[in-house]
Amino acid sequence: MHKLTKWAIGSLSMAIFGIMLGWVIFPKVLHFQISREMSLKKGTDMREMWRKVPFALDFKIYVFNCTNPEEVMKGEKPRVQEVGPFYYEEWKEKVNLEDIAEEDAISYNRKDTFIFDKKKSGPGLTGNEIVMVPNIVLITTAILVAVEKPTMLNLVGKALDYIYDNPKTIFSPVKVSDLLFDGIEINCDQTEFAPKAVCTAMKKAKDLVPFGKKLKFSLFGLRNATVEEGKFKVLRGIKNIMDVGKVVEFNGETSQTIWGGPDCNNYGGTDATIFPPFLTEKDELLSYSPEICRSLGAWYERKSSYGGIAANRYVANLGDLRNEPKWQCFCETPDTCPKKGLMDISKCVKAPLVASLPHFLEADPSVQASVIGHAPDIEKHGIHIDFEPMSGTPLQAKKRIQLNVQLMQIDKLELFKGLLSEQLIPFIWVEEGLALDKPFIKMLENQLFIFIRIVTVLKWLLFVAGSLGMIVALGLRHKEKIVKFASQVGPAADGQRQQTNGHSLNGIANQQKLVISTIQTATQDAR
Repeated sequence: MHKLTKWAIGSLSMAIFGIMLGWVIFPKVLHFQISREMSLKKGTDMREMWRKVPFALDFKIYVFNCTNPEEVMKGEKPRVQEVGPFYYEEWKEKVNLEDIAEEDAISYNRKDTFIFDKKKSGPGLTGNEIVMVPNIVLITTAILVAVEKPTMLNLVGKALDYIYDNPKTIFSPVKVSDLLFDGIEINCDQTEFAPKAVCTAMKKAKDLVPFGKKLKFSLFGLRNATVEEGKFKVLRGIKNIMDVGKVVEFNGETSQTIWGGPDCNNYGGTDATIFPPFLTEKDELLSYSPEICRSLGAWYERKSSYGGIAANRYVANLGDLRNEPKWQCFCETPDTCPKKGLMDISKCVKAPLVASLPHFLEADPSVQASVIGHAPDIEKHGIHIDFEPMSGTPLQAKKRIQLNVQLMQIDKLELFKGLLSEQLIPFIWVEEGLALDKPFIKMLENQLFIFIRIVTVLKWLLFVAGSLGMIVALGLRHKEKIVKFASQVGPAADGQRQQTNGHSLNGIANQQKLVISTIQTATQDAR
């Protein structure tokens, strides 16, 4: 075999190998490697990071101070002033891990620890600020009795007068740190029958902690550095990586019984701490949140980037339950569904609370107009997550939710006579943020992207070098035939060009004659 033919065959083989490596072999190897590394298999880096996040998340809390409580008591719009952020480091950990190999699953409890950081909080904020907020315990007690046992309202009214020392308003001035973590004291050191009976019932509530003869209430105190009761069971993704983190049970139940149908009661998606790899623009990412007893979906919005890594941005909201038939099972009846951007979570939290995005972002305009002092902004108040699509790694995320107190007019209770039943009082909003720092970005690049870039360069180098080598070898191997063919084609081409040029010259001459004739005719007509 001629050496140039061998050269051509070798170059062709190189080009084919480049194609096979870059477009066939490497994608399969990469898929296998990512599937192995992203599962929750014992001994993997991913499992360890999932078990205990090695860095703190941002946990920012904003409290709404009501500046016109007396007017609200008469049925007027609330005027609120946002105070915050109160910044906390949030350290997330999973404990009591138990692998269930036959189900490819793992169960665990959550344990979150919050540490206040004055430097990262709003200017001058210490947590000692006094704010006027709805008395959530008082309001919850009154509304629950009004709805479930209205015959006991007189008794409850007397009890609240004793416990809260004849309150004139449903609002209370509280210290922010007490509201959030330290606890607001509830005076249950009572001997009268009515307050004693109500306090006995209060002690059964999970959010109220005994404190001597008193009780304490806080929004997050029971979660701080405490193993939560709720037990998750999620899939490990060893058998099928696309199932990694998928919630299959919570508290031993495969579905909830809170809402009005399976679409709302089923656990959809992951536990929100891990997501499957190989994300596409068509994927909807679901995650279950026990805080609101539902799964939220996030959908692709646009391309983005973070730390020099290409990403896909996904966004989420609470939807429009009134106009989305599939989700009307979150409502008592389709006619009683809340307005766009709202979700009644009272069945979930056992308190008259309605969830929304901060500042009623994307809510019905009438909801936004019902409060003075809100200024919704998609960048400040929206939910978004930037994912690296190949590995499914969240690079940065902003998860935000606002809690609002739903008021109710109760004629048998003096405090509640003048209230508007559908009025929402903004209470607090929370931002849980994630942003991978440089060491983790570097680790992701080293473990994934450098390898991808090397193979990308190599596959094109092999393909281009092989293709050019084959063309050059074939050209040299058949040089004489190419020269002979060119010499035969050359004269014919020259003759054709001459003929073409001749036709072109004749055409130009005819055009010149036509122009001259036209000018002469125009001149004669002018005369």
